[in-house]
Amino acid sequence: MSDTGSIVPVQLSGKKKAALLLAAMLLYAGFASSGFGVGVALPVKLAAMDAIPFFSLATATSTLGMMLALCLSGKLCDVFGVKALAMFGVALQFAARLISMYVASIPLFIALFVVQAVGNGFFLTTPFIIISDIAEPKDRPKFFGMLMTFMAIGSLIGPLFAGLLLELGQLTLAFLSYIPFMIVAVPIIMATYPNRKPGHTIGAKFDVLGILLLVLSIGLIVMWLNLGGTFFSWTSALGIILPLVGIIALFLLIIVERKHANPAVPVMMFAKKRFTVSFICAFLATAFSGAIASYGLLFSQQVMEVSPALSSTVTMPMTIVQMVMGIVFGRVLGKNFVKRFRPMALISLLFVLAASLVLCLLTPASSMIIIYIAAVLGGVGTVIPQSNFVPFFQTQLQPNEYHLAQGMFQFGATGGTTIYMAIGGAMLNGGATFTQVFILGAILVGVSVVVGLVGFRFTNEEKACS
Repeated sequence: MSDTGSIVPVQLSGKKKAALLLAAMLLYAGFASSGFGVGVALPVKLAAMDAIPFFSLATATSTLGMMLALCLSGKLCDVFGVKALAMFGVALQFAARLISMYVASIPLFIALFVVQAVGNGFFLTTPFIIISDIAEPKDRPKFFGMLMTFMAIGSLIGPLFAGLLLELGQLTLAFLSYIPFMIVAVPIIMATYPNRKPGHTIGAKFDVLGILLLVLSIGLIVMWLNLGGTFFSWTSALGIILPLVGIIALFLLIIVERKHANPAVPVMMFAKKRFTVSFICAFLATAFSGAIASYGLLFSQQVMEVSPALSSTVTMPMTIVQMVMGIVFGRVLGKNFVKRFRPMALISLLFVLAASLVLCLLTPASSMIIIYIAAVLGGVGTVIPQSNFVPFFQTQLQPNEYHLAQGMFQFGATGGTTIYMAIGGAMLNGGATFTQVFILGAILVGVSVVVGLVGFRFTNEEKACS
């Protein structure tokens, strides 16, 4: 069973600590660059394969792959170590992307696209774990804010670099445009960060059944949402069986994981109120990211008919704002986190809601300025959820629970994108308009505002001691 005590912090010299912090920032920038860069390149690749109708399936299933990896990453860190899992994820993503550029089969390409996303999920939580390992609690909001700034840098450089490579006819290189970040980050992490196994799992069997139920439940539901109405009728046998089996598997997953001594999916985290509230808000609010980065980009290319290079700027204003505001918000919240978190978190969610509503105004004749306005509003709004929900829910956790909670939290944020993308794809395939898909995103973000209003609270004792 897992040790319930605290774990010993990583002790490093000043220079090694600074280098490792930089590597964590660059690794997260690489994650962002890889995601936003491939968002520009994917429609071009699919168009070359005459497979644009598979866009929603490719994006939703790849996000599903990352979501599953994130859900398992906490327990896999216990088994193999944080560094080992992260470096394997980096290598897996690179290999899958490189191979995918040389295949002509649509199913094989989508399968490889899912595999690269799994690799992405294996290292996504590593920067947060590194910071939690080497930084004092009072300094974490500042460093998490810096992490968002580096994410914004990657989000800015990724699509720009990918768009430039596409203009030069270098599709393969566009899929690998994030590699410069990894070339710096990976060697530093390999040299300075010990391969920690935070949970110290001893004597407990690995949860194979939990993994199978997780894949079965989420996989079937996402397949149903993406393929229903196109490859089979909603009222057909498949249209009824897929969601039914998926829901049953999800129900069984919760029962099994609550009783397992070494669960693959740490559902016990939901016993922590602050984690649950943060999870739900991230799950719902991340619909905006999917709306602008995927459907907003697709709308600009396919409906507004702008060039790939111009479409690569869809998220640029958002990332520029995040680049600046990440540091600002991190420092401001770090000075008096307990008193400042709730009002700033709610304001940030309202900004995301406003950005989602602006996307609903898009028409075929719209100027790119409309998308840029949404991106600016979203940039302000997404900084706090991405950087400061973590220190909020960590106030109710033991140090050896951080990696489990972080994996589940990122799972929630990714899961929200997956479900939104899947439902949006099903709506488009069923004849809905992009506007209706954007409205759905705004509704989900609106619900997150209500949840945050109720759940983002510290006790009076905590406020008095701050």
